[in-house]
Amino acid sequence: MDPVAPPKADLNLAVRPQRSEPGPAAQEAERRVAEHAAALRKNAMPDRGDVKLDEGAQRFVYTLTDAETAETLRRYPSETQLAYSRAVMAYLRAQNAR
Repeated sequence: MDPVAPPKADLNLAVRPQRSEPGPAAQEAERRVAEHAAALRKNAMPDRGDVKLDEGAQRFVYTLTDAETAETLRRYPSETQLAYSRAVMAYLRAQNAR
């Protein structure tokens, strides 16, 4: 029966010499890739992030806002979660006041 092991790799691989200067097509491709990466970074990162303490809920609230439109992009925790937390904190304050 023949062995099932894969053939051994040749460790004497030839290294290709690198070009000293990229051609115009490569330069244009690099420029376009850099522009695309910059555009993705700009779209992925909102211009403004605020962290505030919600006194009633005793939780920090993080809000991401678009600087150009002043539109709220994300808010964490949500208003529903904050309302629940406010109710729990009000209950605890009422219990401690007794």
